[in-house]
Amino acid sequence: MLTATVVLLAGCSVLGGGAQPLKVVTIGLDSPLSGDLAEAGLSIKNSAELAVARANEKRLVPGVRFELDPRDDAGDPARAKANAAAFAANQAMLGVVGPYSSSVALEMTPVLAEAGLAQVSPSNTLPALTWGPDYRGAGKNRPYGTYFRTVTTDAIQGPYLADFLRQTVQVPNAAVISDTKAYGKSLADEFAGQFEYAGGKVLLRKNVEPGTTDFTALVQQIKSAKAQLVYYGGESPEAGRLAAQLAAAGVRIPVAGGDAIHNEEYVHLAGAAAAEGTLATSAGIAIDNLASAYAYVDAYKAAGYAVPHGPYGPYAYDSAWALMLAVGDVVAKNDGALPDRDLRKAVTTALQDVSFFGVTGEVSFDRYGDNYNQSISLYKIENGKWATLVSSGRWAGH
Repeated sequence: MLTATVVLLAGCSVLGGGAQPLKVVTIGLDSPLSGDLAEAGLSIKNSAELAVARANEKRLVPGVRFELDPRDDAGDPARAKANAAAFAANQAMLGVVGPYSSSVALEMTPVLAEAGLAQVSPSNTLPALTWGPDYRGAGKNRPYGTYFRTVTTDAIQGPYLADFLRQTVQVPNAAVISDTKAYGKSLADEFAGQFEYAGGKVLLRKNVEPGTTDFTALVQQIKSAKAQLVYYGGESPEAGRLAAQLAAAGVRIPVAGGDAIHNEEYVHLAGAAAAEGTLATSAGIAIDNLASAYAYVDAYKAAGYAVPHGPYGPYAYDSAWALMLAVGDVVAKNDGALPDRDLRKAVTTALQDVSFFGVTGEVSFDRYGDNYNQSISLYKIENGKWATLVSSGRWAGH
C-alpha cells in the first residue's frame, strides 16, 4: 500500500532529462456517451479524461504516458460487450474504467476478465458483481478477480433510504416499482426488504419495462393502493415520467429512488412541481464541502464541459487514478520499467493493494473488489433543485 503513495509523490519529479522515450499505456473507458443516459456517461468520460491529463502533466509514472480510449455503449449491453472485446484485443490496454450501469457490466465484465484486464467501475451498484449472484443464500463469493469498483452497493443504498423513511420521516407504507434491469430490480428488492423489516408495509410491488412512457394503469394501481410513497428502482427516463403522470392524476405523494434518478433529467421529465420533494440516495459521498474535491471541481469547471460532473464524475476520476497507480506500482517493482510478460496480471495484482486519498476520500479495495470507503449521500429536490440532506452517511445495519 505504501508503494502507491511513493509513486504518487515521485510523479512530481521530472523524467531523467527526457532521455528515454515514453511508453504509452492505454486506459479504456466504457459509458453511455449518447442516448438517454448520456449526461451521466459523459461526466464519467470527462472526469477520467481529467485524471489522465493530470497524471501525464505530473508524470505520475516515470517513463509512462497514459492515453484514454473512450467508447460509447449507449446503455446497450451488446455494444458494451463489443467494446470489451476491442479493449481486450488492444495489447497496449492495461485497464478499463466503467461501465456506468450494472446491467451493462454483467455483459462486459466476463469478456474483460477472460482477457485479464483490470476494470474499475465508478457507478455499478449491483452487489452480485463483487459478491456473486447468490450472495443472499450462499454468502459472498467473488466472481471476477479483475473487477473492482469505487462506489457503494445497493445492499447499502436501498436499506439506508428505507431506514431513513421509517425512522426519520415515519412513512408507514409504500408502493415499490422497478424496471426489469439488474440494477433497478436489485435496488428495489434491497429497499423493500429493509422497509418491511423496519415495520413498513409494501402495498404494491410492480415491474415496468425500460423505455415505458405510458404509466396510466400503474398510476391507477398506486392510487387504489393508497400508498403514501412511491419508491422507484431504476433510471430517470422512466422515473421522471412516472412522477409527472402521478401528479397529473392528482396522486400527490412523494417519490423516492436511488442514484440513477439523482440528475437533472429526472427534474426535467417530472416537471418542477411533480419533482418537488423527491428523495434520492447516491452511492457515494456528496463532494459539496469535501476539501479533497476542490481541485477536481475547479479543473472540471475550467475545462468547460457541457455536462456537470454529477455524482459519479469524482468516482470516475478516482477509478482512473487507481488504475494508473497500479501501473506505477508495477513499474516501481520492475526496476523502473514495464515488464515484458504478464503485464495485465501484474496490474490487477497491484490494483488489489492500491491505497490513496483521492477526490472522494480514501480509496482502497477489500478482497471482493469493493471500496473500503462505503458512503451514502441523501438528496431532496427543493425549489426545483437537488439539495444535499446528508453528505455522508452509513446504513446502521452495515
